[in-house]
Formats: sequence, structure tokens, C-alpha cells
Amino acid sequence: MAEKTGLIVRLGEWSLLQGTRCAARLSEQGYATKVAINVSRAQLLSPGFLPALHGALICAKVAAELIELELTESLFMDLSPTVQANLRSAREAGVGLAIDDFGTGYSCLSSLKDIPATKLKFDRAFISVLPADRRALAIVKAMTQLGRELGMIVVAEGVETSEQVLACEVAGADATQGFFHARPMSEDHLLQWMEAGKWQ
Repeated sequence: MAEKTGLIVRLGEWSLLQGTRCAARLSEQGYATKVAINVSRAQLLSPGFLPALHGALICAKVAAELIELELTESLFMDLSPTVQANLRSAREAGVGLAIDDFGTGYSCLSSLKDIPATKLKFDRAFISVLPADRRALAIVKAMTQLGRELGMIVVAEGVETSEQVLACEVAGADATQGFFHARPMSEDHLLQWMEAGKWQ
């Protein structure tokens, strides 16, 4: 609804500012870890996208390397020259780019060619059936190899069991994400979780 009404651009600007501020606070606490922020195609088509990104980085006083933009499914419907130019500029500024939920919906192999991404995240549809589904495992292995050949970090999303973690490791994934590690939490709870060493 936000994308259809155009409100996604304003919401996106707010998210950029909140995400960069969160990264700055984590860094100040001794946890210089990346913070991922979702961006939509509508934002990347907006002439105000780059000023909003640079403004958020400056206001938060955070290194660009600590910010990662997660590219949502709507982006892959039409990778216009404007979108691609904004993505290249974000990379030149030092911000990471992650292709989210890869392998389903509108995402396709051409996305890997056209987007200067640094991270490839498999959709949970491939992970939820592991380790029993050997065909899904074969696909994950192939996509992992492809991502690595393109110089990207490969992440498996939706991991909920230790068996799925092991299967992803066997497939060659660099990292796993999901409820097996942690549930969504507030920033305060995140700091407590990190201080307890559960993120390592």
C-alpha cells in the first residue's frame, strides 16, 4: 500500500535515518556490525534517494561500510537506468547491497548480472525443506557456487533447526539467518543479546 500511494519514499527516508543511527549506536557500544535496511524500487527511482542516503550517513556519523541496503522483490520488476545508477552510486559510497529473497517471485539470474550486489540471500522456500529435499539442496549448492563466483557473500534465510544449519554449511553458504539464531527484537534486547555473546 505504501508503494502504491508513494508514501514508501518518505518511509524509506525515515528507515535510512533510523538504520544508520542504530549502526552508529551499536558501533559506539563496541559492536561494529552491519545494519541492513530495506529499500524499494520506488525509492531508487526517486531523485532524492542519494541525498537521503548520504544525509543519513552524515547525520548518524556512521561509516558507510556498516550499512547494507536490502533490495526488495519489487525492484526486480524493472531495473531502469535510474535504479542501476543509484545502486552503483551507493556502492561507490561504500554501502553494501544485498539481493533479498533470491530465487522466488520476480528475482532471476539477470538480477545477478545487472546489480552490483555484495550479498546474495536465498529465499526460505529453499531452506525450509532441508535437509530432506535433495533437489532443493542441489539448487542451494548451485546458487552458492554462482554467488561466490560473482564475489558475493551467500546467506541462507529462514533457518529454524540445527539440521538446516548443517545442510546450509554442507551446501557452502557463508552464513545463515533465521529463528534458529534469534527472533526479531528491539535494539535494547539486541545489545543484551550481543553482550551475552550469542551472536558469535
